[in-house]
Amino acid sequence: MIDDGGVSAPESSRLHNARVPSNNGWKTEPHDAPDGTSAATLAPARNLAVELEAFQYVSTYRIISKVAEGGMGQVFLAEQLGVSGFSKTVGIKTIRRELLDRFYYRDMFIDEAKLVATLIHENIQQVYQLVDMAGSLAIVMEWVHGVTLEDINTRLDERNDYLPPELAVFMVSRVARALAYAHEKRGVDGRPLFLVHRDVSPVNVYASWGGVVKLADFGIAKAMSARKTARENEIMGKAPYLAPEQARGQTIDARSDVFSLGLVLFELLTGEQVYPVESIDDAIHLHDSRQVPSPRDWNPAISPKIEVVMRRMLERDPNQRYQRARDIVRDLEVLLYSSGYGPTNERLAEYLDDLFPEVDKHRLLPEEMILPR
Repeated sequence: MIDDGGVSAPESSRLHNARVPSNNGWKTEPHDAPDGTSAATLAPARNLAVELEAFQYVSTYRIISKVAEGGMGQVFLAEQLGVSGFSKTVGIKTIRRELLDRFYYRDMFIDEAKLVATLIHENIQQVYQLVDMAGSLAIVMEWVHGVTLEDINTRLDERNDYLPPELAVFMVSRVARALAYAHEKRGVDGRPLFLVHRDVSPVNVYASWGGVVKLADFGIAKAMSARKTARENEIMGKAPYLAPEQARGQTIDARSDVFSLGLVLFELLTGEQVYPVESIDDAIHLHDSRQVPSPRDWNPAISPKIEVVMRRMLERDPNQRYQRARDIVRDLEVLLYSSGYGPTNERLAEYLDDLFPEVDKHRLLPEEMILPR
């Protein structure tokens, strides 16, 4: 069980409460404030403070199973428990305890929780809380009951089949919506955050069994307002999905995410990576030497109009790419819906139901989840 403790009323709301014993235990007796404000004037605020002090906000979590483990930590399927049998399925992502002593990783983990908690969008995995888990830190987040785009690609490889192009475009358009929202997000002071995800890749995009697409893992996202570190210019992200300027350690911005999303679109359409590399040096070499092939070489059913949008996303020069993710959304949705009816969440859900027939989409049990092979 995980308990992150209670929160009592702020000290400032208790400054004028005096505790005195009574026959029935302890009670609060009023007295005038130091500034001369009468006890009668303070009574309503004081009574509220006493009520808040007596009430503790407690969240308790029950771990169901471990679903993933990586270099930074682990991810668990869990339940958030409340009174009268209340429960909510959540995911809990932890950071390895040994990394907590390295302030860079601790700060990055905390920044993720704080940053993503402000991103409220249907196509972004929601963060609920940052908690202390047995001396380590954990992020409590929305549990997306479904599969990643990487899972979809793997299953299609097993079947030697292609994803219908309209569903590939649909899913990428939902991710573009999420990026457009994040890129244009403003802080509490109203100033742009200039947020960049930096790790847009198939493993970080989920499709729920209900057909809702979610962009996840803002763990290495960068905002100009975020804490500065000595490793601020460190190259982050997965080598096959880095934009050219990102791989070279140059200045990145929202257009770098646009390039990464273009690579994801190519892979959904063809089942192949544009840059199948393991190292950043190899990625840089292919950026310089390899032309992006036509996805229609794999699947002639792909519309040339889709390829036009994809190629604009994959321009090596950031100035030649789409400058805003919202423009990608516009162009992709014109392709999807200009002739009338187009793909929907329900259509995607039906497709996933057929693609993963062995999974009972209506139940959430550990043995029924698709785990990384």
